[in-house]
Amino acid sequence: LPHRQLRKLYQGGSHHINPALIAGIEGTLRWTGTDYADTTGNWTFERNEAGAEVVINRPTAIRTAYDRLHNSGIQVVFIGQNGGYSDNDDLVWQNRRMIEHSHAEKFLILGLSSGSAAARADIEAKMLLEFGRRFVSLREYLAAPIYEGDGTTVLSCYGLDDAGLTATATDKTAIETGTVPPQCLSDSVHYTTATKTVIGDMLYKRMVELNFF
Repeated sequence: LPHRQLRKLYQGGSHHINPALIAGIEGTLRWTGTDYADTTGNWTFERNEAGAEVVINRPTAIRTAYDRLHNSGIQVVFIGQNGGYSDNDDLVWQNRRMIEHSHAEKFLILGLSSGSAAARADIEAKMLLEFGRRFVSLREYLAAPIYEGDGTTVLSCYGLDDAGLTATATDKTAIETGTVPPQCLSDSVHYTTATKTVIGDMLYKRMVELNFF
């Protein structure tokens, strides 16, 4: 598999992949590299039960465990941060196709949390138009400003306030541009444990609002 596809398939571990199904044969798909970023490895497939040899000489789908066993119920789709789309319209289309493939009636589409309000304005508008209240902009929620009594001076934001954190000067500068503040992140993109809890609580409330439970 090309490296880009490898990253998509293997990031997060293999629990969502196996048991995989290839040409009607169930088995375990493994990557021999040290981790998802190691491009020197190879994919191997070990069938779960012995059987006759099957020759695959045409493009054949790999059906992952998640795709086969967990496509019912509530779907939460969060894609795009690592690329793999040509433009914003393509990213909207990919999200729509994932929901169509799963046939999920209860779903949420999560928007990217990196970037400023200005940088994400186009994609967030397209997502909102396409999915309505089922679209949740993580950037918008985490960076939503909380103002001082004058209504203009930034005090904090939802992400920090929900986590019980006090905004620093650097945080406030980020919030003013609609950017998720540094204290919510473990690096430039990934969330701290506290922020993950904030997101989980917020998404649960949106699901309740949409009568998912």
